[in-house]
Amino acid sequence: MEWQPDEQGLQQVLQLLKDSQSPDTATQRAVQEKLEQLNQFPDFNNYLIFVLTSLKSEDEPTRSLSGLILKNNVKAHYQNFPPLVADFIKRECLNNIGDPSPLIRATIGILITTIASKGELQTWPELLPQLCNLLNSEDYNTCEGSFGALQKICEDSSELLDSDALNRPLNIMIPKFLQFFKHCSPKIRSHAIACVNQFISSRAQALMDHIDTFIEVRRVVTKMAP
Repeated sequence: MEWQPDEQGLQQVLQLLKDSQSPDTATQRAVQEKLEQLNQFPDFNNYLIFVLTSLKSEDEPTRSLSGLILKNNVKAHYQNFPPLVADFIKRECLNNIGDPSPLIRATIGILITTIASKGELQTWPELLPQLCNLLNSEDYNTCEGSFGALQKICEDSSELLDSDALNRPLNIMIPKFLQFFKHCSPKIRSHAIACVNQFISSRAQALMDHIDTFIEVRRVVTKMAP
């Protein structure tokens, strides 16, 4: 059965998120103390991902802040997350990468990248295939959110993506990215180009294998540019 928040616990977390947006120094100090206390409870991170991805009645800054606090927790304590908590967070991220809000999509993308940077690219085998598959979505938000996450992963883990440790996923990713150089959306085109650009200076073999296509589509993109 999927995890569900306790209403009293949820209200406590929401109040903390509201307080953390206060400019008052004493309030901020109290928030930090409360955060340290709540981090002793493993499912606190479940509440944070729930607010980010599912609590659409809340305003976007509060939801995004919940995600950024979770990102900091991942950076500091991810090795201590129980497997059920880590799996719930990863599943929620992938299920909500197409949120209608650009701010929430970007926050989820940052969270995915942070988890991936903790060694999870090797132990989250469905991440890259699922993100690449979601690029095919006819829903713009899903495509853009997935590309945003992939761009951050390419920026942070370019060497790993071109290594045997992951069975060289670039061999699939580069041709996929090149298809989107001609996309009708400038934002999607920008993501695709930024992803591929990460591998130019290293002359990644996957890019060299498609260099003629790369040169051709870059020429087309240049003509499309305003």
